[in-house]
Amino acid sequence: MNDSPFGRRHGDDPSQDPVNEPDLVDDFFAKHRDAIEPATPNDVHWQQVVQTARRSPMRTAGKAWGGVIAAGVAAMLVLAGVWTWKQEPFGAGNIRPGQTVAASEDGSERGTADAGDDMGAAQLPQGVPATFRTWSVSNAGSGTLYNLGSTECGSDICPTLLRSGADGESWQAVHIFNGTDTSSASGADVPNIQPDGALSDVRFVDSQVGYVYGGDLWVTSDRGASFDKVNHPGQTVLDLEIWEGQVYLLTADGCVQGTCSGPVYVSFSSRANPSSFTTVDSAALSGPIDDASVVVKDALVIVQTSNDGRPTQQPWMLAAERLEPMKAPEVCGSSPLEAVTITASTDAHMFALCRLSQDRGAFRVVSSNDQAQSWVEHSVGTLRLPQIGQLSLGAADPQHLVVTVGGPRGGGTSSGDDARRVLQISADGGRSWTVPRFPQPPPVNGFDWTGSPGGAEFYAVPRTTPGFWVSSDFGKSWKVVVPKS
Repeated sequence: MNDSPFGRRHGDDPSQDPVNEPDLVDDFFAKHRDAIEPATPNDVHWQQVVQTARRSPMRTAGKAWGGVIAAGVAAMLVLAGVWTWKQEPFGAGNIRPGQTVAASEDGSERGTADAGDDMGAAQLPQGVPATFRTWSVSNAGSGTLYNLGSTECGSDICPTLLRSGADGESWQAVHIFNGTDTSSASGADVPNIQPDGALSDVRFVDSQVGYVYGGDLWVTSDRGASFDKVNHPGQTVLDLEIWEGQVYLLTADGCVQGTCSGPVYVSFSSRANPSSFTTVDSAALSGPIDDASVVVKDALVIVQTSNDGRPTQQPWMLAAERLEPMKAPEVCGSSPLEAVTITASTDAHMFALCRLSQDRGAFRVVSSNDQAQSWVEHSVGTLRLPQIGQLSLGAADPQHLVVTVGGPRGGGTSSGDDARRVLQISADGGRSWTVPRFPQPPPVNGFDWTGSPGGAEFYAVPRTTPGFWVSSDFGKSWKVVVPKS
């Protein structure tokens, strides 16, 4: 029996069919069916099937007659169409190989530059893809962690968001982003400033509301199931930080191939209206930058910029809704402050590093408990770090600090004793530094980022190896968390 709308009904006699006339339509499609190569399905492919099925309109009885008429017209045009397809397989328009072709509101097809609206559509949770690799971690509180990383999807990678409601013991993939710009997301030298259309980092306000960003900015209010793209001041998103429902966004103009000429903008939002950002202030840059960050706690908002692994100027502090250069300690001389961080405990103790002019691998550790009005020097040259990647400092409280260097930023590696010194801890406010107990040799590329969510916990993210590192005893010992379902 034949279910085709072109021909007979169920129960018709097939002996009455013409047998001597070649069916050019069937021949055409048969040849191309034979050219289809089977592919092994994986988690990402199944997610794409689910998304496609969810987007496809259901056929109704009324629409079936339209299909009959359209199919008849298509059959008449196939002969001419075959020649055109062979000469210009993607037509004479602007549609490119691999480009999404989406249906417009009137049912016709049009070429689109990306998957836009579909990329944020709600998805069902699934198991953690076997190829997942961590890029960024966010602690949403109450045992809920979010982990943004990469998953292989065909010949490319797709940013993939995981969620754990068990403090990292088990995970689910809650959203796979198809259609983002991943041209600068992998390799030995990954730019901190990602292209427009890229996603590389995650920050959550709480277990429900959070953001993924990295050039673009997207927000979720349903624990990562669906996302909406957020309009924001400035061309490119540089960083985003959250403190008790307050959301601060750092963006910039003039960004090309991982470098921005500015100006930079600081914008504000809140959990009550997470999709709307208001510009607080902007500032011109003294030169090009390839990295920038915002640090937030209570009334403290600090912006720092760098280029080629070195600070470009003194950090700014937001005071009375104005970005003003931070008052630096005299002991640092001409060396700008860098790796500025604020303790995760209830106080607002600020720590920072500055390089010794005569030895660029050695650092001075300073702190302030009065919003940078005065500084205390804790050590000079005691902290020595390999000169690879980027510098990151985390502080659980005024005594317990962790510092890391590395990540896929410049392709540098460490060896020998330097390989162990890519992560160091202090239990006396930065006066002395030691190498902790490692569960395995640290990555030769070091660590891309470190921070404390509070209590005795620290995270360290390599980005160049699977998983991330966690300590629950102020950095004295560590375990490697490789997310699994």
